[in-house]
Amino acid sequence: MKRISKAVREMCSSHQPFALVEIAEGTGSMPRHQGATMLVRADGSIEGTVGGGLMEAAAIDRARQVIAEGKDARLPFDMSSKDAANSDLICGGKGVLSIRYYSGTEEDAALTEMLEALDRGRLYICGGGHVSLQIARMADLLEIPVTVIEDRAEYASDDRFPTAEKVIVRDFWELNIDGLQKQDMVVIVTRGHLGDRAALTWALQTDAGYIGMIGSRQKRDLMYEKMIEDGAEKEKLEQVHSPIGLSIGAQTPAEIAVSIVAELIAFRYGKL
Repeated sequence: MKRISKAVREMCSSHQPFALVEIAEGTGSMPRHQGATMLVRADGSIEGTVGGGLMEAAAIDRARQVIAEGKDARLPFDMSSKDAANSDLICGGKGVLSIRYYSGTEEDAALTEMLEALDRGRLYICGGGHVSLQIARMADLLEIPVTVIEDRAEYASDDRFPTAEKVIVRDFWELNIDGLQKQDMVVIVTRGHLGDRAALTWALQTDAGYIGMIGSRQKRDLMYEKMIEDGAEKEKLEQVHSPIGLSIGAQTPAEIAVSIVAELIAFRYGKL
């Protein structure tokens, strides 16, 4: 949603009308999940996708009408009929697209709420090393807003992480970032056990829905044992994904990042 959020802000700053198309209802097999969103401009150009093909083309046409008329609309779709199979809509699902009009000049609560919804699901990467760098790059491809936290200034810079929305230089024991929600994710990949433990101590105090930490099971168990002695809740530690990432035999930083990001995708779609 990061690029859509950016596009919305650009449209509002230039006072241009637009429409947001969202899969509001859906059953059966669909090319995108419920909640998938696409921005449509008056000229028919888009950001995002609701699945492509003829369904998306119909949605773009209807969205352009919505922009011209200044009125919201709903567009049913059915990809389960024989006609759908003959016209390239062969996923088999059916549902409704919500098409909402925005004038590009609004400053109301609805627009603020919509932007906040688009920005949900932020990724906090604790650590600025090789694996972190690859995770940030892949997260950008997935349009996940990224905040990188690192305690070494030379590893925490906009030049090193050009796709991150924020790069924070801070001792991991002094982390006090709040406001995380259940859609947010924390990945702990610092350069050592002490940094990992400090970052985990902070993460457990947040409402992040996903917390993952790199390292072996032996390292994890020793750390957890010490943390429990110091007052950490065993039940919360059991919710941490560690060792982090799907088991695919990853070795290189890029491969490890693939395994981690794959697990993040599984979390986003309720597959963990």
